[in-house]
Amino acid sequence: MVLALGLLARNLLLNGDRALQLGEVALEQSMDSQRLQLKLQMKSCSQNLIQQAEYIALDDSASGPELINRWLPLLRSRFAIMAVSITDEQGGEQKLERADSSWKFTSTARSSVPAETFVQEWPIRSSLIPPPVPEPPSADPREATWYSQALENRQDEPVWSESRTKTGKNLFQASQLVRSRSSGTSFHVVHFEIDASALMEGLPPWSPELSNIVLSSNGDPYSPLDTSPSGLAWHTMLRNWQQDHPTTVLHESIGGQEWLGRILPMELNGATLYTGALIRESSVAQWTSQGRLAMWTVLVLLVLLATLLITVFTQTRGTERKLRKHERRSNLQARHLAKALVEREVLDREVHHRVKNNLQVVSSLLNLQAQRVPGEEARSEFMRGKRRIDSMALVHHKLYKQNDLSAVDLAVFLDDLAKAVSAMFEPESRTVSHSVDTNGICCDADTSIQLGMIACELLANCHQHAFPYATGGHIHLAVRKAENGIFSLTVKDNGKGFDATIVDPSHLGLDVVEALADQLDGSVHTEIDGGTAVTVTFKPIHPSGS
Repeated sequence: MVLALGLLARNLLLNGDRALQLGEVALEQSMDSQRLQLKLQMKSCSQNLIQQAEYIALDDSASGPELINRWLPLLRSRFAIMAVSITDEQGGEQKLERADSSWKFTSTARSSVPAETFVQEWPIRSSLIPPPVPEPPSADPREATWYSQALENRQDEPVWSESRTKTGKNLFQASQLVRSRSSGTSFHVVHFEIDASALMEGLPPWSPELSNIVLSSNGDPYSPLDTSPSGLAWHTMLRNWQQDHPTTVLHESIGGQEWLGRILPMELNGATLYTGALIRESSVAQWTSQGRLAMWTVLVLLVLLATLLITVFTQTRGTERKLRKHERRSNLQARHLAKALVEREVLDREVHHRVKNNLQVVSSLLNLQAQRVPGEEARSEFMRGKRRIDSMALVHHKLYKQNDLSAVDLAVFLDDLAKAVSAMFEPESRTVSHSVDTNGICCDADTSIQLGMIACELLANCHQHAFPYATGGHIHLAVRKAENGIFSLTVKDNGKGFDATIVDPSHLGLDVVEALADQLDGSVHTEIDGGTAVTVTFKPIHPSGS
């Protein structure tokens, strides 16, 4: 705030010098705008001339009617272009020009002696072109300045020059050399005559405060100066400028008014023009007075704002202390909560690890007990129960290795289970492949335990019963989400298929699958089509984690 007040005070002291700087900036911007628009006007004419030159380069033997049909639309659309002509190295010329209220086409051949000239002239509003009429030959265009400039030009763009008509009208001459492809002549010169005053019509108009001017290479204005204050100021400014052509800002006092002006050269290819701008110092003073008033207003507002900020600062310090105290308390609670969450995660993993260890102990005991059971059939059922205990231990073992128990990635979880179950049935399972597609679905740990046990039971059935031959097969596991929060787990094999004629299918373990599906409020559906597909629908125990 103190820095802002100091800067405002300094600007108020330097406001007088600022008026001069603003005047110079206004002159610079006005001249830039004027020069840009003038260059755009001349660039447009240059582009038209280049197009005509390219046409002549392609077809330098175009007849008079062809040239008339090509040049008439150009002269009608570009009012500043007064005439278009093409001249060969022998002085032969074909020229279409706007002569007051009529079009005039002149064709002169100087290859023969004496020279022959034919003229066609018709009203601008008439579309009827009369036949050519012989006339005495006009002056040789090779003696014109623009012709020699075109021959000496080493750039790819048209060359510019200035001239005046007998009536005193200012003209721009734009010409370009074109190398011919025919064997008769070696080059042509395409030429435009451009009305300078018409070309200047697009420039910014004068105003009481600011005016622009365009001068010829001799320092003569292209537009006449009037008797307005700006016109009189320009008379004086140009008289002083003609002495040594300075490029700095000029100061003139005319009729009790102070004026600022500047004139700079503008280089063209072949010619040099001058552009200038003039501004009244009183107008700049009005701009600075408004700025001074604005700065005083801002200064007063800053003082009021500083007083208000001090008052608010003293009142809000107590509130800020309370907020910082509350923030520290919140951060402490957040750290405690994060610590509790980490501890719970560790405990959950420890529980699953201990359950896995206990189940492995039970499995070992069952294995020892199975060796003492008489009868092959009883021992087989005993070992089937042991396998289910191993599956439960496997589920808990794979579960506590997951990164996030609140959202278990079923793709990784089921893939690990499928690999582990396949390892239980080696070497027969080595010819059986598997794939898992869960569509990115995750679920909570409790639901994952139930799904893991179901998947282990179904995978074991596939390895035991679906592939009796050495050719093996493939098992595909898929989890999909249906409507109303219902999910489905499908285990499909391409084995020999389920025999529906068997009355008691308990040896497939479907009774265990149905019991586990009931705990998830689900159901079991079996389909036989080139293999067996078992689909278990279920609801997650904790939907928020699904």
